[in-house]
Amino acid sequence: MATFEAQVEALTSLDIDGSSAPTQTELSQFLTDGAKEILNSLPRSKQSLFTTSNDLNSSSSSLTVLGSEIFSVTRDDGTINQPCRIVNPALQGRIRDSDDMMAATTTDPAYYITNNILVVVPSPTNAQNAHVQTLNYPTVAFGDSAIAKFPDDAEYLVPIYGAIKSLQNLLASKSSNADITTALTAINTELDETQAVCDLISTQVGAAVVQLGESATQVDAGVDTALAAITTASGRINTAVQLANLEFDKSDALLDLGEVDSEGDVNTALTAINVEIDECLTIADSAHAEIVLANAEVDASKAEVVLANAEVDKMAAEVDLANAEVDLSNAEVDKMAAEIALANAELDEAVTLVDSNIDTATTAINTAVDRVNTAVQLANTQFDSAVTSNTAEDIELASSHVNAGNGFIAEANAAVSEAQGFVAEVSARVNQINAQVSIANGFLQTASAYGNTASGFNNTAQGYIGTANGYSNVAQGFIATANGFARTAQGYIANANAYLAEIQSKLAVAQGYSNEVNTRLAQARTKREESQSRLSAGNAYLAEARTGAEEAQSYAGEVSARMSQIGGYNQVVTGYINAAQGYANEIQSKINIAQGYSNEVQARLAVDTSEYSKYEKQQAKLQADYDKGIQALR
Repeated sequence: MATFEAQVEALTSLDIDGSSAPTQTELSQFLTDGAKEILNSLPRSKQSLFTTSNDLNSSSSSLTVLGSEIFSVTRDDGTINQPCRIVNPALQGRIRDSDDMMAATTTDPAYYITNNILVVVPSPTNAQNAHVQTLNYPTVAFGDSAIAKFPDDAEYLVPIYGAIKSLQNLLASKSSNADITTALTAINTELDETQAVCDLISTQVGAAVVQLGESATQVDAGVDTALAAITTASGRINTAVQLANLEFDKSDALLDLGEVDSEGDVNTALTAINVEIDECLTIADSAHAEIVLANAEVDASKAEVVLANAEVDKMAAEVDLANAEVDLSNAEVDKMAAEIALANAELDEAVTLVDSNIDTATTAINTAVDRVNTAVQLANTQFDSAVTSNTAEDIELASSHVNAGNGFIAEANAAVSEAQGFVAEVSARVNQINAQVSIANGFLQTASAYGNTASGFNNTAQGYIGTANGYSNVAQGFIATANGFARTAQGYIANANAYLAEIQSKLAVAQGYSNEVNTRLAQARTKREESQSRLSAGNAYLAEARTGAEEAQSYAGEVSARMSQIGGYNQVVTGYINAAQGYANEIQSKINIAQGYSNEVQARLAVDTSEYSKYEKQQAKLQADYDKGIQALR
């Protein structure tokens, strides 16, 4: 099997060695960190398969936890390993007091954790050791090809994690391109030397002025004017060079900022959005579970009402028998039958409400909750895409995904509000059922009174009436049970409302992070545009300096023409002017060199931007694969 280094190189197209970015030492650290993160992502039931035992004895009686999960703590009592109970650190004095009811013993040991230190009481000895099972974090080297005591189905994620971190390391190394820095430094050097050459031009021109002063009567006034113009042009060159130097310095600083400005904050905010959306999915499932439980309770209440109705029907049959036996009690029995009919009507109407309105509302609630889940999942997808686009520096596409995610969040909020409306309707229907059941109870009680009156007319009918009363009592028992189920359903509905309110809170937090993403993306775009404008301004100042040099050359030519008109001073002054002309040519050359370096900076920026984008996209693809694998493990 290929080594982890070879797998990472295959995923990233990098050539990792002892000096590249990343180095082999750094890759080993990335792989080790990845293994730790993956183990922490496993469910606890699976983590328990990859633990290590930390033995405590007389020489090592406590354990520094270092944030590791504690799976079990046992202590040898001389015969078996007894499980230790965990206690609050504030109670450590009590478990050490043999007279206290909480005292720890060899057969009932305890442990507590304070300041990240795990302590077992009674203290372990060489003869009676303690054993602490913690999660086993392996150390992974770049040359390894397998990991001991690590889940096989998760091992492929370790080189993916190493590849992601290797690409991030490479991208970080590109935030400061040495070639660009060298070119900008060279520009500054050439411009600084240009200023020195300008001073030499001024010296040569000054010497020529002295010579010309001695032959003032022989030199036309145009020479003085030309020399003054040369001095002015030299000053303009000096000023333009200094301004260009400042612009290139600002461009260098902005380029450094542009590589890192806001990118970390954007990724942090998008990750926070994903966390909030994932929590919304979990809460939505909990709300759905509560509604399902409420529906079950309503169904149970309906069943009890149906049973009560059956008992009332039996009671009516007994009353009919009593009518046949005693003609004298017919009037009272008729009244009782009328009351029973009214009770039946109320109970039938209650059953109808349960069968129609509550079932309809419950279906609508489930539909709304499914819409919440769908909208939240779609929003999560859009924000994942925004992370990918931002990593690829496609700011406009990232903003589009964020806006789409906000739209889905708004749709989820609307569905939550709709679900709450239907929940309120269910609660109202349950209250209405309770009211109708209470009315039916009243009719049944009245019917029972008529039955008692009728029993006085005929002893034979008394037996039937007693039986009818028995059915009435049974019916009332079913109705009381139905009321209990209805109250339980109301409790589940209240829980569902609380979960829906929590979803709205999570969606509001996600919206806040989304707004921060848009702000950060706008800041990054502004930095890059400002950097480009600084380079353009620097080039403009270089062009201005070049114009000044050309102007100085023109005036030097005029001075040479004027000097040809005079005698002995002509050769001396011409020498100074030729020297000044040579320095002007040197200035022109240095400005051209500086322009060349500026062009190199722009070319290297284009290359770096292309490579940065390529590696960012690869890093985003690997991150998506890694996140998918972690989700599957969970």
